[in-house]
Amino acid sequence: MKIILISPPQMFAKSRVAAGVNPPLGLMYLSASLRNNGYNPKIIDAVVEAPNNIFKIDNELSGRGLRFRDIISRIPKDVGLIGITNLFSFSYPLVRRLTYEIKKNFPEKKIVLGGAHPSATPIETVSEASIDFVIISEGDLTIVELAGNIDNSTVLSKIDGLAYKSENGKPVFNPKTRFIEDLDSVAFPDRNAVPIELYYEIGSPHGPCQGRWTPILSSRGCPYQCTFCTPNLWDRRYRVRSAKNVLDEIEQCKNEFNITEFLFEDENFTINKKRTLEVCNTIINKKLNIRWQTPNGIRASVTDEEMLDVMRKSGCHHITVAPESGSERVLNEIIKKQQDKDDVTRVVMYASRVGLKTAAYFVSGLPGETVDDVEMSIDYACTLAKEGLDEIAFSRFVPLPGSELYEKLVREGKFDGSWLKLTTTDDLSLEESFSEHISTEELNRLRKKAYLRFYLTKVFYHPFKVFKSIINVLKKKGELKTERTLITMLKKYN
Repeated sequence: MKIILISPPQMFAKSRVAAGVNPPLGLMYLSASLRNNGYNPKIIDAVVEAPNNIFKIDNELSGRGLRFRDIISRIPKDVGLIGITNLFSFSYPLVRRLTYEIKKNFPEKKIVLGGAHPSATPIETVSEASIDFVIISEGDLTIVELAGNIDNSTVLSKIDGLAYKSENGKPVFNPKTRFIEDLDSVAFPDRNAVPIELYYEIGSPHGPCQGRWTPILSSRGCPYQCTFCTPNLWDRRYRVRSAKNVLDEIEQCKNEFNITEFLFEDENFTINKKRTLEVCNTIINKKLNIRWQTPNGIRASVTDEEMLDVMRKSGCHHITVAPESGSERVLNEIIKKQQDKDDVTRVVMYASRVGLKTAAYFVSGLPGETVDDVEMSIDYACTLAKEGLDEIAFSRFVPLPGSELYEKLVREGKFDGSWLKLTTTDDLSLEESFSEHISTEELNRLRKKAYLRFYLTKVFYHPFKVFKSIINVLKKKGELKTERTLITMLKKYN
């Protein structure tokens, strides 16, 4: 049976000048699993094949990448299963529209969705006329079982983590109960299934890379209970690959693809200190001469000076921390982060001292958050700037299905599941506040203030760093995400 896996077009916003174009790691894992079980899947990455193509879908939707008709033209007529990944909830309307267009052209073919959003809303998603199956959470094993039993209703009812339509069209939900405990048994992502050279040509990875790069995942899950985060993909089950298994993949990437930079997309790379040190020391001892970074963030409370030293020596050049807020009330009562700000300050200060570039994520517009809370976050961002923090992302809170805060908003009638409300295709600065104490206009003003104060503080306390960033931008060398953004903007307006 022929299987096509699709990474759909991006939702497009005019102000998103540096949206990343990354290999679809999840689909590459599925492709590897299918290939090891006798299938020959193909991946269509709609964005990487047409990154400069912006198209209008309707009055509300715009996309970036291949048009729907171009995607459909790449699907063979004898396809048996069409899989589509859907990570972000705000992009679900675009993905749903794509499934309807595919179904119009292939009415008898089966369509399966996977990713964070359908995993959180399996019954709602599979109820769509154009969607036949939803793979819930981890799909390495489920996709193989589905492919081999696509028309066998008896077997379908026993497949763990699958939503589907019964013979009378009613949605059926098999909860996810089994997760892969031995991650070393999972095949490496199928990097041959994507046009890997195109990603280097575009040069818009998740983090600030130089040369040939790839995302990599050394663990799955996060054990913490932050209320704004969703457990839909991994059910908060934290599992790790052995250091040897991780290094084997790194060496394969170097030998087969000449890749020299790795983006560890773990939800938290540094939770297990012993394994982190083992990975780093092995890189050093084997003299692999690679660069790497942690664009998704590390948890400061479990990251110490010894780890940062060894990380730097092994080739790490950029880390991201996630203080989220400078308000103790927000941290403890609203998002339940369970993190001491002093730990973040300590990590930023020491990382800067050993030569690591650092970024920090903040979130604002949370339910219950006040203007004073946001002002505390701005003050704290400036404190980190004094200690050497290189850049910030001051993001607007988005309610993720399956998260505690999402359920609270739905319960209180403050969010009705209108996914397009989570973003705008015109201007990201227009995205709304979910705080009953802060208007959308006030939140946008505060976010602008945060960036202005942070970078003015950086100029005052670390003028050499700012001067170096200016030189990097002029040389079109993006060592920071902000530098890459500025380079992209200059290209756009030249």
